Amino acid sequence: MSQKPVVDVKNLKVHFPIHGGVISKKVGTVKAVDGISFSIGRREIVGLVGESGCGKTTVGRAMINILHHVAPDVEIDGEILYHFGDETVDFAKLTSREVRKYRSRVQMIFQDPYASLNPRMTVSQIIEEPLKLHTNQTENERRNTVINLLEKVGLQAVHADRFPHEFSGGQRQRVGIARALATNPDLIICDEPVSALDVSIQAQVINLMMDIQKEFDVSFLFIAHDLSVVEHISDKIAVMYLGNLMEFGPAKQVYHHPKHPYSTALLSAVPIPDPEQKNRQRIVLEGDVPTPINKPSGCSFRTRCPVAEDKCAESIPHLKELDPNHWVACPIVAD
Repeated sequence: MSQKPVVDVKNLKVHFPIHGGVISKKVGTVKAVDGISFSIGRREIVGLVGESGCGKTTVGRAMINILHHVAPDVEIDGEILYHFGDETVDFAKLTSREVRKYRSRVQMIFQDPYASLNPRMTVSQIIEEPLKLHTNQTENERRNTVINLLEKVGLQAVHADRFPHEFSGGQRQRVGIARALATNPDLIICDEPVSALDVSIQAQVINLMMDIQKEFDVSFLFIAHDLSVVEHISDKIAVMYLGNLMEFGPAKQVYHHPKHPYSTALLSAVPIPDPEQKNRQRIVLEGDVPTPINKPSGCSFRTRCPVAEDKCAESIPHLKELDPNHWVACPIVAD
């Protein structure tokens, strides 16, 4: 595996201002992402996990530079450095017009396969759209590419002229995967791509994505809250809590030997099919998740952490390498 990553995310912050009053004055800030750093290598799958509302989806949308379309007044700081051959591009600094040049290199698969496909377009038109925008293929070449992609994702040529409502959820997500692959991207960001699907269909889609990753040499950021799914598909796992990165390292190491107290608690809730391990101790965190509008000082997890000390409130802990390539942001564990 190449040591040069596809993307380096450095100290990424995404804040959404809150306006109120008659003159719509800024009265607060939602700190959705509050200074996270990680990288994704070539042909690597990184799983990004955490509770709902921790900022996972915001990270994915920032990395593909579509947040300004969702919230025009969003405040983004830090660097999102993509390495395209000899060219390094900071997506965080590009305007919507400037990013079009690189749009084919980074694609996204959305969470809801029912909402992410245009109901007025056929499957062929949906997959063909990025080919029209980013390639010089003729009409016949585009048609052949569409058929080839459909077959790659487990569909057939006869499906090309059907509309999204004629497909099941799993089949629609396969169409979304085919659309993402159309421009032969370097990175595909998957925003909980199987959470809306039945469990049996989830396994099929995940196995498909793993096969595609090997065949197309594409990297994935796999955003999810199901830790067992993430461990199965990922090379590395990043654990988020309230806009901060708590732990980042090899998937098996993070999953089986978590270092951060939050990762340990999160993994204790994962069901284990082995009856001999059914009595594994479940760690129940006390209190509620704080609001990102008024986060605790220092470590954002300290108000619920079973091992927190006074020093945890002093400053936001940075990731420290405890084992080879295994990084943890905890002053207690790191000491």
